[in-house]
Amino acid sequence: MKNQNSMEHKENSTETDDATVTDNADESTVNSEIKATVDNFEKLAPKQREQVISKLEMYSGPIPHPDILKKYDDMYNGAAQEIIDNGVQESVHRRSMESEYLKQNTVRNRRRDWMGFLIGTLGIVFGFYLLYLGHTVVGSIFSGGTLVTLVSVFASNNNSESSEEEDNDGKDSEN
Repeated sequence: MKNQNSMEHKENSTETDDATVTDNADESTVNSEIKATVDNFEKLAPKQREQVISKLEMYSGPIPHPDILKKYDDMYNGAAQEIIDNGVQESVHRRSMESEYLKQNTVRNRRRDWMGFLIGTLGIVFGFYLLYLGHTVVGSIFSGGTLVTLVSVFASNNNSESSEEEDNDGKDSEN
């Protein structure tokens, strides 16, 4: 039984190795074709290079290139319109989800701020109450510690928000 399992395992690994070899061969063929194309391009005269570059066309976006859409429409009448409609619906859906996320994030941040304010106020009031009762050391530590903690939390939030804005400004200027 053990020998049969090991034989099956060897057969499976050979199949996997064959597939990997085939994938690597396909990849090396593509790489060699790309290298040959680049070499041919570099051999062209500058004027011919300009003509080749002017013919190159790049396209990216949620909707396929118009030539590709035309081919889809040739295969199935109305396919191009369906693809465009789908792209528009995706865009509307994405924007609505982003809007909902921003609303929920605003509500969450507002709740967090009010809870922090309430807890901080209660901590300071309780510290002053302890001071009033004559527990000067404990009251000072409690109210002072609460105040220092609140200031440090708000200061660190402001610093992280300003650094996030600077990061976003840097990304926008790169694009």
